[in-house]
Amino acid sequence: MHFHGLEPCLDTLQGFPEAMQEGENVLVFAYAMHALKSGNVARARHLISRRFGADAHDVTRVLRDTERFPLDFRLFRFLMAMYEDIAITDAMRDMVFDALGEVPLDDHLQRGSFYNAMLEVVVRRREYDAADEIARRARHHYRQADAHLLGFYIDLYQAILCLMRGAMSFAETHVRDADESLAKVPFDTPSDARILGLVKAVIRYEQGDVRTLVRFLNEEFDRFAYGEIWPTVAELAINYGGLALSRHVAPAAARVFLDKWRVQEWRSNRFRLVITLREVAVLQNGNRWQEASDLLTALQSRVNRTWVEGAVENLVRLVDPQEIALVLAWLRHLIWEVPSRPLLREQVTEFLRNGHLTDRQAVTLRLWAAHLAKLHRDMTTARSELVKALEACARLGTIMPLAEETQFLDRLLEDKRIREFALASNDVRQIMRRVRALDTPASDGPRRAGLTRQEMKVLLLVVEGGSNKFVARQLGLSEVTVKFHLSNIFRKIGCRRRAEAIATAKALGWVA
Repeated sequence: MHFHGLEPCLDTLQGFPEAMQEGENVLVFAYAMHALKSGNVARARHLISRRFGADAHDVTRVLRDTERFPLDFRLFRFLMAMYEDIAITDAMRDMVFDALGEVPLDDHLQRGSFYNAMLEVVVRRREYDAADEIARRARHHYRQADAHLLGFYIDLYQAILCLMRGAMSFAETHVRDADESLAKVPFDTPSDARILGLVKAVIRYEQGDVRTLVRFLNEEFDRFAYGEIWPTVAELAINYGGLALSRHVAPAAARVFLDKWRVQEWRSNRFRLVITLREVAVLQNGNRWQEASDLLTALQSRVNRTWVEGAVENLVRLVDPQEIALVLAWLRHLIWEVPSRPLLREQVTEFLRNGHLTDRQAVTLRLWAAHLAKLHRDMTTARSELVKALEACARLGTIMPLAEETQFLDRLLEDKRIREFALASNDVRQIMRRVRALDTPASDGPRRAGLTRQEMKVLLLVVEGGSNKFVARQLGLSEVTVKFHLSNIFRKIGCRRRAEAIATAKALGWVA
């Protein structure tokens, strides 16, 4: 499968007698992996339960019962759990490492696959130092096994890891490595090429290029098979895609994009939270604060509004990445809604002491600290915190936190003294030029949304009040073709009705 591709693998499997296909572990695993790679998680679950019984769905039980479940199945079940987005506990991780001890040192493919799956675990848990070491080990074993496709996955993961941390220059290096690894694969693997295309588009966005990412989301994204993307890659797509579409196309387009992911909400509470928090950010950036608050409240977490409003010392002790993300969402809401609350500045300052924040999260908090200081006329602190935030972005090479917080950033830079102080550094000026490059003229908006010239002509006539018959007559088209163009327009800008498309076009400045 990894050396010749999915279809040759399936052809080979189907050449075995049916009894062997159902009774030999290695063939069952191969069929299940084929299903996983094809995005059919349900099929894989059915195959393993048919072979090992209903208990095979319980990952903890499989890992613990070493007498009933053989080593190869325990390791495969752990790998499969990554596709299912099952939360891996510390106890489960310890059992898997114990199982690894039974794998021969020269079984590079098995050991590499173990570290590949473990990499997903530590990345989700934001254990970045551990992720670097695990990626190094996986890469070593795959090189020994001459498994270029599997090596590609590690290169890709390392690029994503750098994007999550904000280390852009390293992300670009790993993408080049991934390109080289994929070029060595002796068969076509379009889904992997698409994932690499997504990561490249995200990097281009960080460099100030909006069009590439929006075009990818409009033209390529729907080609991914259901379940084809591992959760960490999905999280990258959700966060960057949601931001790009809401900021550069329309909030409605971002919400339609996020709705496509809700079919996978069954995977885990963590995945559901990722989608919901991105939708919250879309609503907040669209000044729909009450709707955002309603979504956060519906999550029913212990980290709710009441908890956040009273938390100070507890903010330093938070460890769980999901709870940290929730606090940030609520703090953002409170800073916008009631910025005069005396406790807010202390909360932001205290939260910055939390050692489990990512660099990007720290940048966000510093922007908020600067905003609050300016509101309290503490210009010295406002300038200092803003410079720290901008210099951190310049050092990391990331602009996403700045793009996400433009409503606070713009208010800070309205003040001439703050602006001149903050932009004194050449590195900061360069990073701000990339942020401003995202704000291309409104007239370019339709192209960024992926509208063709003909679709834009149709939209302009519709905005003027033209019926389908009128538009068809004006453009020399059939009414069926006009309906087809309208369907494409609605999909690309995230609208469901004619009136909504008209309102969106006007709001974005595409038409007068």
